[in-house]
Amino acid sequence: MARLNGLLIALDGPAGTGKTSVGKAVADRLGYGFVSTGEMYRALAYTVFAKHIEPEDHDAVLAAAQGLRFTFARQPDASLKMFVGGEFLGPKLHLEEVGNVASRVSTNREARRVLTEKMREVGQDGGIVMEGRDVGTVVFPDADIKFYLDATAEQRAQRRFLQLKETGQKPDYNKILHSIEERDHRDKTREASPLKPASDAVLIDTSELSLEQVIDTVLEKLPHHAS
Repeated sequence: MARLNGLLIALDGPAGTGKTSVGKAVADRLGYGFVSTGEMYRALAYTVFAKHIEPEDHDAVLAAAQGLRFTFARQPDASLKMFVGGEFLGPKLHLEEVGNVASRVSTNREARRVLTEKMREVGQDGGIVMEGRDVGTVVFPDADIKFYLDATAEQRAQRRFLQLKETGQKPDYNKILHSIEERDHRDKTREASPLKPASDAVLIDTSELSLEQVIDTVLEKLPHHAS
């Protein structure tokens, strides 16, 4: 089916594979919007964290998910700026504690279902690059084209290490690697929507590729009427 605003492009893969940078660049070149589903999970995690809800308290987490109200405003870099209940949470979503809670609340099957519906509302008309862990497998199994970016845990830890270093922090590489391996394991073995490529996804190993090379690879694979 042709969508109202263009293609719906699904971009999945584990953390640290460059999905956000690639997704924003591709969306920008196509004149599309970019949405990170991970940010929506982080919004739930932030709410859980801020309200002192136990991440394993199934019903309280579900109620928090049901209460979330998302609105989006398109930015010059193609990303859709996300407001939660009218508030821009921005950097608060990227606190380390929120990241840890996000990984735990995302195992809540019913809460995932609620957020999945909210994601579908954002993306169903197309003209969107949607990035996450299960966009192509669960959120939009009917996406017009699906990509799965991967890279070794070591390579991803190195990227995160350099990223944090650039912001003036003193990161511990081994700690980062351990955290990535732990999160990968949790994401791949969880019962609800485990992290895996869709059977019809285009697989791209970004370990040895520059950002520009990955962007070019994605753009080359798109159906011609996208650009």
